[in-house]
Amino acid sequence: LVETDMTIFFRQLAEVDLGKADLQNINIEALIAPLAAAYYVPEQLTPEYVSRLADWLRRYNQRILQDGVTQKIRRERMNRANPKYVLRNYMAQLAIDKAEQGDFAMIAELLELLRRPYDEQPGKAQYATKRPDWARQRAGCSMLSCSS
Repeated sequence: LVETDMTIFFRQLAEVDLGKADLQNINIEALIAPLAAAYYVPEQLTPEYVSRLADWLRRYNQRILQDGVTQKIRRERMNRANPKYVLRNYMAQLAIDKAEQGDFAMIAELLELLRRPYDEQPGKAQYATKRPDWARQRAGCSMLSCSS
């Protein structure tokens, strides 16, 4: 398995240049380059994985061609269906930590950000990234209980 941030993956899939008549002879590494930001450990992208991803993209491309959708329209539709910003556990935990110290600014900032999760929001790129390494094992960020 390849650890993937699916929010970023599907948002970036809109940037993959599809809708071409033939993907057989296209440089697959260049084609999938927009997806690179979604992978936590790029070294996990084995030749087998890349080959399977390429096969999937070819099938997806055939569907796009059948639907007759332009790249621009596909990108707009995908970006309306796939948010750029989601409330990630580590963000919520940071906001909670600050609020417990009496600083509610991050809560207000996240609330404002998440009112328009599908929109590009200048100056908010830090909220559209993968989970940071420090949050991988931190309680409240990755170790949650359904009973809590």
